[in-house]
Amino acid sequence: MARRKRVLLAWERGLGFGHSTHLARIGRRLAGQDVEVVAAVPHRTLSAPLETAGIPLLDAPAWPAPSPRPDDHIPASATLTDGLAAMGLRDADCVRAVLRGWRALLDTVQPDLVVCNYAPLAGVAARGRARVMRSGTAYYTPPDHFEAMPFMVPAATPRHRDAETLAAVNAALDAEGLAPLPRIGALFASDDAFVATFPLLDFYADHRSRDAEGPLFDEMPLPQRRDARGIFGYLHPELVAQTRVLETLCGLGTKLALRSPGLPPDMAQRLTAAGVRLHRDAVRVAPTIAGARLVLHQGSAGMAADALAAGVPQMTLCVHIEHHLNGSALAAAGLGRHVGLPDPAARLDADLVRDAMADEDLAFVAAAAGRIHRQTLEDWPLDRLTARCRALL
Repeated sequence: MARRKRVLLAWERGLGFGHSTHLARIGRRLAGQDVEVVAAVPHRTLSAPLETAGIPLLDAPAWPAPSPRPDDHIPASATLTDGLAAMGLRDADCVRAVLRGWRALLDTVQPDLVVCNYAPLAGVAARGRARVMRSGTAYYTPPDHFEAMPFMVPAATPRHRDAETLAAVNAALDAEGLAPLPRIGALFASDDAFVATFPLLDFYADHRSRDAEGPLFDEMPLPQRRDARGIFGYLHPELVAQTRVLETLCGLGTKLALRSPGLPPDMAQRLTAAGVRLHRDAVRVAPTIAGARLVLHQGSAGMAADALAAGVPQMTLCVHIEHHLNGSALAAAGLGRHVGLPDPAARLDADLVRDAMADEDLAFVAAAAGRIHRQTLEDWPLDRLTARCRALL
């Protein structure tokens, strides 16, 4: 009797629950279609969505720290290559260790398909051993034809060049007896790719042959309610801990309902004393956002897409380059306000947030955008992605 088809969900880089939520939605669908599913994750503490879906967990290979360089104190975010190189891709020994880890996992799991979510080296290791589907938000699912990665920050000077990074990767591949990559974009080569966001949030949109195909919502977004009121905030505790962010949140008082998983007790106490309502447990995103006049978040692709589809104005407080790209795109489209927190001159206070909540023009444009984006979901993205994964099996 032939064994069931087997899928390995691979997550390699990145923090937050977005990665595990994305893979859990795919995995749950495939497991319900008589497919054996297992996930390799770098952070078990951030993998609750996979565990809830009943998907067994394995440890993804850790990226060792690269050999230090004198300029390591300078942020590396000019290009995607720049950031990945700083994490370890510039060091052939680091790359080789990760490749060995993935090859050992592939030996153990023997998957027919590897679904990669921000897992460049997992896909490289799987070449010739399993089919590969890459799926995720736009930032870490770039086209594979790039000879050089596009600049994310105008006039920025990358600390790491594409050519030197590619050389390090290829040195590791050669040491492992594997074929080299022809270009830096081939780190993201696959049998199929599904960019799971809206085109508005796709930094690489002008470079793709196929538009981004829509977020993997687990339920249809709801339009903003007529009686919507107040602000719904979803922020990481490290962001909340920044002095001016915490002061701003406290200044919003009873206008703000905040979800910040893992928020330390002292900060929670200060916020509740100021009148902020804290969601201590997970919330249903669709009805929660539909009941808000404004969504305040850090620019994550998931929350940006949720609010965009609901037609609710947004305000983004961003640190990471991916979040900055999302927040800038929303602001440029007239759908929100954007604050780049690394800029000490950027204004941030409770009045600024309240002004965004009360901006009728912002609300009008966001509502219109919501109607348009909900229409694009009639051909449900998760159904299409599941079918394409099945086709690869």
